[in-house]
Amino acid sequence: MNKSIEEIAEEYLCDLIKRRLVQIHKRSLDRKIKSCMLHDSLEFCLRKAIDEDILMVSEAEDNKFLEERRWVSREVGCWSITNSSLKTRSLFYFDENLYLAKCWSLFSSLKLLRVLDLSFIKYWHGMPSEIVNLVHLRYLALTTIGSVCNSQLFKLQNLQTLILSAWTKEYQLQLPCDVLDLPWLRHVRFDKGSSSYLPNLVQENLQTLSWFKVTGRDSRTTNFTKVPNLKELGIYIEGEVLPNALDSLAQLCQLEKLKVKMGRVERFNLPNFFPSNLKQLTLSNTYLSWEDMDVIGKLPNLELLKLKDFAFCGPEWTPKDGEFLQLRFFLIERSDLEHWNATANHFPVLECLILRYCLDLEKLPNNFVEVYTLRLIELDNCCCSLVTSAMEIQKSQQESRYKAVVVRDVTKVELSTDYESSGKKL
Repeated sequence: MNKSIEEIAEEYLCDLIKRRLVQIHKRSLDRKIKSCMLHDSLEFCLRKAIDEDILMVSEAEDNKFLEERRWVSREVGCWSITNSSLKTRSLFYFDENLYLAKCWSLFSSLKLLRVLDLSFIKYWHGMPSEIVNLVHLRYLALTTIGSVCNSQLFKLQNLQTLILSAWTKEYQLQLPCDVLDLPWLRHVRFDKGSSSYLPNLVQENLQTLSWFKVTGRDSRTTNFTKVPNLKELGIYIEGEVLPNALDSLAQLCQLEKLKVKMGRVERFNLPNFFPSNLKQLTLSNTYLSWEDMDVIGKLPNLELLKLKDFAFCGPEWTPKDGEFLQLRFFLIERSDLEHWNATANHFPVLECLILRYCLDLEKLPNNFVEVYTLRLIELDNCCCSLVTSAMEIQKSQQESRYKAVVVRDVTKVELSTDYESSGKKL
């Protein structure tokens, strides 16, 4: 079976972690790796790379910081002007305090550059014009404001990863309408307010698209059949949309992770069907009725569900039998739910329950004491009676000689737990 480059990279990363050369810095809710850092033992590798002129990490205002190095990291100081080397393949700039109003001839001799990360630089209005001539670029990250519509991004035909964001919320990015037509794009991340269209032709390589802005009744922002192999999708909805605007999502057979956030919309309608392979779903500001939960509960592979900022509204929720059969991680954040009429049969494999700012919910379902897979209940800014009911579930499980759930009230103090020490950090 042929593996994707992402799968191969993950295997390499896991191998480095097993060898204790790389440390896990942060995990996601479902315990997947979000970020890593180098172990101290790798310092000798860095020194070796620097000694052999492969890598340079510059902290001084040195105008020759690019000379003869394949990988260059620039951490502080001014934007250097240099006749740089053809050997340079990767360039990272990490000075958060640098504002760049115009671009000098920095990139003119970096013709073979493949990785360019300027995400920490606050560029003014658009994109440095010379970047589009770096035709071998595979990775580009840029933080700017204003419009990049005239930047001729179409020249970067080898680009695989594109990250564009604004460094202030006062200015939303304006993107070229054909930015997703680049043939080898695999991972794309924009700000929520940035507008673009789905590709004109079917784009089979694209795997990650977040955030993509769905606006009005324009089919060019809702025809997801143009990106059939997406695995991760973040949608930001703004303006009135048709009730069936997102129905084409059901055809994304590879989609595993979906986020939907509402902007200025009066009403949101759930799609009639979600992709059956969906494993993670996050809804924010959707203001749905708890009766609409049936569509989500029937998803056969759903493992993680996050309901944020009044994703669902109403004082009472009674789940139905036969739903959420694979749900392991469940978060409700900011809700007016008062009565949760659930049993252990409704969440048979639930491991982690997190409730934040659920100020009206006074108690957990009593039958949760029989959810023997439950390992953690985390409560944040919830009423005291809800904390008490969680402690009662913990006590009942202890008396039943089962391994009791860990209850953590992070409103007061966050303590280390057995759940964390077992390698299952959130």
